[in-house]
Amino acid sequence: MPRLLHIFLFLALLSSSRPVWSQTAPQLPGTLVFKLRPEFKALGTTDQILLPKLQQALEKVGATKLRQKFPRTLPASPELPGSVDLQLVYQVSLKTGVPVAKACRALLQTGVLEYAEPLNFRPPLYQPNDPLADSTRTDGQFYLKNIQAYRAWDITQGDTSIVIGITDTGTRYSHEDLRGQLKRNYADPIDGLDNDNDGYVDNFRGWDVADNDNDASINMAVFQPVHGILVTGCAVAQPDNGVGLAGVGFKCKYLPLKIYPNTTTGSFAGFEAIVYAADHGCQVINVSWGSPGSRSQFEQDVITYAAVNRNAVVVAAAGNTNAELDFYPASYDHVVSVAALAPNDEKSGPATYSNHVSLSAPGEQVLTILGNNDSDYYPVNGSSFASPLVAGAAALVRTRFPQFTADQIAAQLRQTADDVYSLPGNSALRGKLGTGRLNVHHAVRFTDRREARIISTQTAPARQAYQPNDTLQVAITVQNLLQPVSGLTVTLTSLSPYLTVRQGTFAAGALPTLGRATNSAAPFRLAVAANVPINTRAQLRYRLTADNGYQTDQFLTLTLNPDYVVLDAGDLHLTLTSRGNLGYDGLGSDLGQSVTYKGSAPLLYEGGLLVATSPTRVADRVRNERNEANQDFYALSQIQLSRQPVRATQEASGVFQDSVPTTKRPGSVGLRIRQRGYAWSTAADRDYAIVEYHLQNITPTR
Repeated sequence: MPRLLHIFLFLALLSSSRPVWSQTAPQLPGTLVFKLRPEFKALGTTDQILLPKLQQALEKVGATKLRQKFPRTLPASPELPGSVDLQLVYQVSLKTGVPVAKACRALLQTGVLEYAEPLNFRPPLYQPNDPLADSTRTDGQFYLKNIQAYRAWDITQGDTSIVIGITDTGTRYSHEDLRGQLKRNYADPIDGLDNDNDGYVDNFRGWDVADNDNDASINMAVFQPVHGILVTGCAVAQPDNGVGLAGVGFKCKYLPLKIYPNTTTGSFAGFEAIVYAADHGCQVINVSWGSPGSRSQFEQDVITYAAVNRNAVVVAAAGNTNAELDFYPASYDHVVSVAALAPNDEKSGPATYSNHVSLSAPGEQVLTILGNNDSDYYPVNGSSFASPLVAGAAALVRTRFPQFTADQIAAQLRQTADDVYSLPGNSALRGKLGTGRLNVHHAVRFTDRREARIISTQTAPARQAYQPNDTLQVAITVQNLLQPVSGLTVTLTSLSPYLTVRQGTFAAGALPTLGRATNSAAPFRLAVAANVPINTRAQLRYRLTADNGYQTDQFLTLTLNPDYVVLDAGDLHLTLTSRGNLGYDGLGSDLGQSVTYKGSAPLLYEGGLLVATSPTRVADRVRNERNEANQDFYALSQIQLSRQPVRATQEASGVFQDSVPTTKRPGSVGLRIRQRGYAWSTAADRDYAIVEYHLQNITPTR
């Protein structure tokens, strides 16, 4: 008698979107942020949003508190291309036990949000003190000579009106080398009132953003308490006071912003501190913290707001992992990313390197303020301390060139750095330590430097990933940031054997300072190879050249041959994976584009095929009672789109199976399954897609 085979298409329509975070990122529990679409801004207040479907969704996910995250920020302006509106961002607290990722997807299904994300926790960059560095104390700050700070001070010593925001673990107000460098807010003295009406009571000498109070001093009981003081000393230790050190920023002031909490009610507030610094007049903001991976659109919005809306230079440490990797926030757009060097200008042993690095600075044996008492100093290692050297230099450049935008300050720092790639330890890292080692003297002296930079890239079709044999176009906008250039050409080259550039030259011609050009009328053309391995990350290089020998490189990375396809010929878009999942390839994954209809928010939270012959013999890759994904199906052939579809506008096919039942696997079903997907672009058939499953029994029994 033939066995009865039950087939279920398991769909969890609990709302969904492609998340932009990584599950490995440390996150703040029970907290998320979302951003309203601009057209709904008028329906939002500081603590509610008058959209019934969003209110209902918030109730369903167990929201206990909603608040506008940055109510006092500047809105986006057409006069500032690329600016963002942080007034659209809201923070939500959830009931205990509610999964944040699930709540984000549920809120995104409303269709009124640009994104919904967990809030990441970005730790300070830890580096233990090198015992051998003790002997360098008598030599003082060797790095000031390396970066030519003394010669820079002959040209400019900065100005007390230039303020560096130090977002870190706090400060020691009374230290002999810091007490004269603090930026005080005389408009709001300590009297229990918000005298300047900025929403912060008595923020006279910085702010504890993590605990929301006016004491930004360190707490010796928390992790790495003096980290912020070590960082501050590098940037702004007071010069000419007869004691201690001289910070690179010389006369420039600092604003301490404490981002790690002392209390159980506080929370990490690094990105909130960046907004605070930008809104309170910091022309330079230092970020000596972060973590690998976990790109966040919320975090990028905050950086863009500081750099574009508020014209602040954001300088960040590139990381302390001896590997080539993306490190955030250093790898975001509009950030000056700083890698650490040894005293001989070779890469520091533990330093992170990548094509996102802007330039490098000394990061070993850096003598700075320790902060255990009011007159102590100590040498330390790490990119945490290379970054504030560059922040101090950025403050000097702002003084010398007050007309420069934040992006122009970054360009000046990059284009005046000293080449370090001729050194044996750096020769294999060309381009991955930025333009070279910081030279403060050149940065404040030279007025003849050029830098053109690609400020936007758009691919068409716009996809997360591209299939074998796909063709695509890339349109760019390039801006000239410094002196006028002529004969500017952008050449696109593939550094991957699986991606071919068919047309890769754009003659931008002559551009004045801050002038722009685009190749949108004749974009670059690319083709994906037929034999590209699954989930390949292909790197492309933009080489910008101009008259008089100018040359610089930028990079773009594309994902090729993902283990899924998207049927998007009609109005209904459907993601099919190689192992029977629908919408996304795994729980909480960012691989896949869910199910959408006519550009809607994603409609599918989780989905997948489930087959069974009895309650104890079941095969699937969907969520189980342990809140994990079953792993029964494995791919025999990767799902792919047909290059010559016969029955539909788009056709996809692939084969997967589960294991043959054995004594060790009694719960297996023993099926080989061929799945096919069909979608049409014709008017009568645009509203649906079809998925077929052909099942073959591979067990000995029939």
